[in-house]
Amino acid sequence: MKVVITGTSRGIGKAAALLFLQNGHDVFGIDVGESTIQKIDDGFERYTHYVADITNKASLPEISDVEILINNAGIQTPVIDVEKASCDITTNLIGTMYVTEQYAFQSKIKSVLFNASVSALHGNEFPAYAASKAGVVGYMKNTAIRLANEYKATCNALCFGGVKTELNETVMNNQELWQKIMDVTPLKKWLSVEEAAQWMYFMTVTNTFCTGQTIDISGGERNCADLFVW
Repeated sequence: MKVVITGTSRGIGKAAALLFLQNGHDVFGIDVGESTIQKIDDGFERYTHYVADITNKASLPEISDVEILINNAGIQTPVIDVEKASCDITTNLIGTMYVTEQYAFQSKIKSVLFNASVSALHGNEFPAYAASKAGVVGYMKNTAIRLANEYKATCNALCFGGVKTELNETVMNNQELWQKIMDVTPLKKWLSVEEAAQWMYFMTVTNTFCTGQTIDISGGERNCADLFVW
């Protein structure tokens, strides 16, 4: 299949791109950074990388006949000041809307997936970030209705809890902070990026019926509002 994934230079997006490549799909990555997928990676020859900013609609590349779209790119500004963190809403919500409207609504589309956050469900973490991800969930539901009515395509949002990415290294490498989070996480672990990618693959390739759903994928963490200090 022809797959577009945003935010493929690192973290969950890169892991998802590699998984799709390893399973024989043609992947088109969009990121503000250069590609980090190399010739040594399985499926490299089927990967095309575009350096583009999803908040700049004019910078998005022309890619036709997209079959799977994964909206993964996003940021988190760790401040309470909403004005300083307004870029979270611009990137996570507005940028995601630009991408979706450009690539999803055409006859070849089979599945659209959004990387939201458990913050969209319980409001933990930072105000602008939580608002941006809640907006993604609302937009997903609107998109799901339109895609089902016109193209019979699926559309869902994954709300990940803690994921072991470079962006979270500050807390992951701080034994005291890490222990506080593990104390309120029943499974006593965070998700790996490879595990997150497996969820993305399942929801877009294997799944052909579930649509319009917001899926909580966490280790059961609770009462974390005062722990997001990074």
